[in-house]
Amino acid sequence: MKIIRKSPMPRSIAATVLLVAALVAGISVASAADFPVTGTISINGNTGALPDGTFMGSSYDAATGAIGAGTFTFPVTTVSQGTNSLTYQLSQTNTSTGLVDGSGVAAMSNANFSVRLINGTYSGVPVNFGASCIFAPIDIALTGTASVAGLDLAASGFTIPQTTDSCGGYATLINPVVGGSNNSIALHVVGDFTAPDTIFADGFESPH
Repeated sequence: MKIIRKSPMPRSIAATVLLVAALVAGISVASAADFPVTGTISINGNTGALPDGTFMGSSYDAATGAIGAGTFTFPVTTVSQGTNSLTYQLSQTNTSTGLVDGSGVAAMSNANFSVRLINGTYSGVPVNFGASCIFAPIDIALTGTASVAGLDLAASGFTIPQTTDSCGGYATLINPVVGGSNNSIALHVVGDFTAPDTIFADGFESPH
């Protein structure tokens, strides 16, 4: 019986094949990442800056424009005006995915948020809202644009329902202040979200 031995692939060719495979894998597979987030929120017409947050556990596939499932997270923060202050936390209770199209338009699946009021001061007098002073669910559909600098997302007119908690006995006072639909939010997600099928060179874009 005649044994035929296959010649090994030349090293240069093998290296090229591996390089091409690695490049393809890098384009089509996006690893999870935490993207920094900044922004502002307006509640019943009262606008303030959000604390620096994160879009956690997400990813971006530049080949398809798919934004992987992630969660917007923000730390506890305090806002002040005169002798009044409020300590609160904005939290997302689900995960959101998204898509960037070839023209750089971005859209996210609905994000469900909650706002928890923790404590504050009114005319310099300390106020404690208890452990469950929560306004939820707040359903927000974020849309916007994408670029090499990040995602710019916004939404307006969403409703913040009134809380059913006593909020330390202050519910009747704060429900009219927080609950309502005159609300808006604007978020900037830092990262390279270049639109699919587009390359950028020296500030100009051209198709592949």
